[in-house]
Amino acid sequence: MKCISVSQPFADLIVSGAKRIELRRWSTRHRGDLLVHAPLKVREDDCRRLGVREPVTGAIVGRVRLVDVKRYADAAEVRADAALHLAGSGFENNRYGFVLEEPVRLPTPVPWRGYPGIFEVNVAGRIGTDRLVSEIVEEDHRYRWVGRH
Repeated sequence: MKCISVSQPFADLIVSGAKRIELRRWSTRHRGDLLVHAPLKVREDDCRRLGVREPVTGAIVGRVRLVDVKRYADAAEVRADAALHLAGSGFENNRYGFVLEEPVRLPTPVPWRGYPGIFEVNVAGRIGTDRLVSEIVEEDHRYRWVGRH
């Protein structure tokens, strides 16, 4: 399954549904489910500004669906979407916004090492328990898999 690392507090805000656009300097062709990984890096100023306390780090914290990539022409367009991406200053040079829907927070974060960009995660092989895998994969996906076997 594909995964993306997002610094805290933004990983928590994505899986809670408060952050619906993730700003990036690069685009992607990927559409569909993405696991959300919270790396060790924490943006302390943003945690205080957005009221996130004691964020989980070094773990996969949830799942979201990437439905589109928005291309911003300039910094004014980025600022116009501030209520959707919640980024503070310093993000105006990011020209792509990953449009996110259907966030799901994992009840138990899964310790994992992050990587740049969108990377592949083999959760089943690494974790080895059906319970944790089923928490990561949405109910309708499980139904489709079971219904086709």
